[in-house]
Amino acid sequence: MAEADQQTRDKHVGDLLIVDTQENRTPVGMLTGRDIIVGPVRRSTRNDRNWRTMIRLRTICGGSTRALTMLLVVGVSTSGAGQGTGTISGTIEDESGGVLPGVTVTATNTGTGGERTAVSNGQGRYEITNLAAGSYQVRSALPGFSSDAATVTVAAGGSAMVDMSLTIAPLAETVTVTRTGQDLAAVPSSIAIVQRDQIEYAQRRTSLDEALRGIPGLFVQNRRNYGLSGGIGLSIRAPQPRFGLRGLAIIQDGIPITTADGTTEPGNVDLGSVGRIEVIRGPSSVLYGNSAGGVINLTTTIDTSRPLTITPDFQFGSNGYNRQQVRVEGGNAGTQFMASVSRFEIDGFRQNSAAEITQANVVVRRVVSANTEIRGVFNLYNAPFAESSSFLNEADARADPVRGPNGECLSGACLARGIALARHWGEATTQGQGGLTVEHRFGGGHEFRATGWGMWRSLDAIGAFQNIELDRTGFGVRSEYLGGTQVGSVGVEWVAGLDVASQNDDRQEFAQVPPAVSGEDATNGALRVDQTEDVFSAGPFAQVSIAPNDRVQFTAGVRWDYYDFSAGDRKLDDGDQSGTRTMSALSPSVGVTVAAAPNVNLFANVATAYETPTTVELSNTPTGEGGFNQDLDPQDLRSFEVGVRGLIESARLRYEAAVYVSTVDNALVSFQNPLSQDFFSNAGKSSRDGVELLLEWVPNASFNTRFAYTYQDFVFEEFVLGASDFAGNKEPGAPPHRIFVGFNYTAPFGLRSGATVRWVDEFFVRNDNMASNWAYTVVDLRFGYDTKWGDVDVRPFVGIDNLFDERYNSSAIVNAFGGRYYEPSPDREIYVGLTIGGGMR
Repeated sequence: MAEADQQTRDKHVGDLLIVDTQENRTPVGMLTGRDIIVGPVRRSTRNDRNWRTMIRLRTICGGSTRALTMLLVVGVSTSGAGQGTGTISGTIEDESGGVLPGVTVTATNTGTGGERTAVSNGQGRYEITNLAAGSYQVRSALPGFSSDAATVTVAAGGSAMVDMSLTIAPLAETVTVTRTGQDLAAVPSSIAIVQRDQIEYAQRRTSLDEALRGIPGLFVQNRRNYGLSGGIGLSIRAPQPRFGLRGLAIIQDGIPITTADGTTEPGNVDLGSVGRIEVIRGPSSVLYGNSAGGVINLTTTIDTSRPLTITPDFQFGSNGYNRQQVRVEGGNAGTQFMASVSRFEIDGFRQNSAAEITQANVVVRRVVSANTEIRGVFNLYNAPFAESSSFLNEADARADPVRGPNGECLSGACLARGIALARHWGEATTQGQGGLTVEHRFGGGHEFRATGWGMWRSLDAIGAFQNIELDRTGFGVRSEYLGGTQVGSVGVEWVAGLDVASQNDDRQEFAQVPPAVSGEDATNGALRVDQTEDVFSAGPFAQVSIAPNDRVQFTAGVRWDYYDFSAGDRKLDDGDQSGTRTMSALSPSVGVTVAAAPNVNLFANVATAYETPTTVELSNTPTGEGGFNQDLDPQDLRSFEVGVRGLIESARLRYEAAVYVSTVDNALVSFQNPLSQDFFSNAGKSSRDGVELLLEWVPNASFNTRFAYTYQDFVFEEFVLGASDFAGNKEPGAPPHRIFVGFNYTAPFGLRSGATVRWVDEFFVRNDNMASNWAYTVVDLRFGYDTKWGDVDVRPFVGIDNLFDERYNSSAIVNAFGGRYYEPSPDREIYVGLTIGGGMR
């Protein structure tokens, strides 16, 4: 071993024979340069099975010595590996020596390009089995950390232990939400990253709000109203939307969840299979077109540490909550797969808020060659009937729930709106989406990627004084070509592509007939609207990045989008309201990043976002007739942002701060008529300015804390609606201040605990600023324990939401008629769960 240490100090690392000192120096492997070859060992006694040899390596880079923060522990076991395949395993630590859970470890076959992955558990351990004999590059990835790669050659029947040490390095992260594989330090926008461990650990995995709460600038609310647009409200640097997700684009495994008209239905998002989330917190129409005031990119990760892993998950909790999931995944170096099926059921905190939801998600990845791969994705969402409790006035929403002897709600925040209960408001939804992506890498760093996708959605809704039947289909193609070159000392990278999408709706709206018995379904009355609605969109784009040196990079891009909306009226007894709307926009963007100092990155951008009205917003005409609202125009946003991100290494403190000013022309603003039906109009002009701060302190691998602060100042600059002039008023639905604090601790024996505190400031809910949603503070707790039963991973966990029983609203509907703005959130809730993972080795 002294000889090995001496050789690693030399510029050339020679071949080194590895022997078993307990077995007469029998050769068991070879160290050649930076490679480790591991082969089977003949043993004569059982005591030999714990033998291992440890070698610490240093590498030579550019003539200077660079510490390789990696410990390779090479071991062999005659009982641990099959005769034809090998295993790579080890422990992941940070530079302080603490173990790191949730680290994705990838072993790439250097000959075929095939990949196998594993995720470190609560003790920081990972294992990748059934590896074909060959050379592998082993990499580890955790947001905010960096690691070198090791090359390990595994012979048939051999095993290698690769213990890796990660270093805090927030600028070393690679992101793909920019439609390229781009270093975070080169992105001139605010970016947030959520890893698999944050998404999964001790979480319900039923709503996006669980994973996105700690991101500044992003306002997410779990409405617990699954009978209204999937039960979630989400916005990025914009007021809270009335329903669902508005003004942002969501991409899942390369397939747009956001359709051609800008509608985003989050039902297809299955958090139980999502392994990574990337968020652009700012306008990105230059890359994504319509409704890209922000972008959320969701990626499924596949655990290929075993050829086959089966992971059931069971949860039970307050208000009749229960969830079951089975996830099956695995594969080999050429083919990987993941299939997940989950069922979620809840009685609800409020009257008329029960739901039963089934989701399925399948992802298959096939490596065709070293340069080509194909990925297929399919997901399904089914809610036979999710009830909607609607909204309450302030007096009821503020009052503590009063329940009868059988748990029935008598008064207070647990009430449903009376007519919603009497007519059984809610919706039945089935939707699915699938697509195929082909990715090919050419020589010289060029790459082409194309995705074809299709979707359908069927909706039967008993809503606010009307029943709606909607059938939707859509399809499209996304493509991009990436490349780069060096012109002298100047580096140039580019991406160009074309997105095409089509959407076809068949819509019928009926008057609502009250049921004969209160609480039964209201039925269809007179036909009010019967029409088809078609949307076609096309958007070519190009973006180029120029790096005149290794400290500065400029980025510029442009996109042109064309939209064609058409309505075909089939109800002609009141005239033909058929019509078309044609819209187009040019979306430019420029940005710059500067490496101001080691671990300090400055960035700035001028960007735009373009948002067409959706078909729902266009078809909800103030007269109630068919066709489209010809007076409703697209919304345009222009933004200027500056920021800084980096690491204070001595304090182990990561940070990001951003300041932005933006102007919105023709902002889309909603209002209600006396029948609680929603209509939309354009505000003349609004200003939206803000400050965002994110701090992540990681004093050691066992403890970390996160602090996020958001300030928003959204003001109507010009807005006249009828006889009312709202200029100078705050935009409703936008809390001026928000704070998030999170703490996580992992004990040495596998017990993990976490706490989050959310504070949301009071915000207005009317254009005239005469009513508001009150401020609130909510504390949530999470506990879990990572252990193993033989080769089976076991994780029991418990969660407590709203620990101190805060009376608050999960969402507020702006400009609602009759003062019914509020959607109360549950009081304290407790849930318990058990996740088990095991399979073939």
